[in-house]
Amino acid sequence: MTLHIKSPGDAPGVYPIVRRGQGLKYLSFTVIRLGGSLREHVFESGEEEISLDFYSGPVRVESEGWSADVPARASIGEPGSMVYIPAGRKVKLTCLDGEARITAAGAQGKSGIEPAHIPPTGAMKNSVGKDNWSRTVYTHIGNNLAAAHLICGETINRPGGWSSCPPHKHDRFAPPSEVPMEEAYSFLVEPRQGFGFMRVYTDPADPDPFDHAYAVENGDTVLIPRGYHPVVACPGYTLNYTWVLAGEGRTYGAWSDDPKHAWIKTA
Repeated sequence: MTLHIKSPGDAPGVYPIVRRGQGLKYLSFTVIRLGGSLREHVFESGEEEISLDFYSGPVRVESEGWSADVPARASIGEPGSMVYIPAGRKVKLTCLDGEARITAAGAQGKSGIEPAHIPPTGAMKNSVGKDNWSRTVYTHIGNNLAAAHLICGETINRPGGWSSCPPHKHDRFAPPSEVPMEEAYSFLVEPRQGFGFMRVYTDPADPDPFDHAYAVENGDTVLIPRGYHPVVACPGYTLNYTWVLAGEGRTYGAWSDDPKHAWIKTA
């Protein structure tokens, strides 16, 4: 299975990155580019609940009498808006001006609840870490919504800094600290020509171990079926990555640090 999927580019289109049950068990992920002759995209959520994240725009979201206008984002150095769509809904996305980049993450959902627009001011802001591994984490979809499986947000990784540190994982039941959840990271870089690095590696006791390191660039996605997954940004370049979680539980923070590196919390 390929964990690092390069950017599909800037051409208008709908680009499936991974489908639930085909590569990942719990998550699906799609990149949507609107612009040019493709001003609208219509889809049905079906059995999945969907989180939509918006990086440019503005975009109008409509779903069976519900609607929200998501404004353009000035910089990826600031959080954007997310929209939550429950299962069993028809959705229409309309680019209101210029071009728009949207990601859609899906997990097994439930119906009977309304969509929700979570603006940047509605996301829970958390400053995490210290020194050169400090970063700002925004949780848009968490305990604020009665979602079935999804937990979603954005991390602003400052230039030259690390995030997802100490390296942590969430791939087994180890109560009370760890619950199995898959994850996907979708990266944007500012300025666009920059890059970062991400390592995805399993615990030594994993029966099917792997250890991969990726150079991540603007528009890339990395899938995390299991294992530890730290990130670092090249000096001078801000990384913004959307992160989406889904699995056998729904508890933000239900993970275990790599015991070799957990000491940095108290250093």
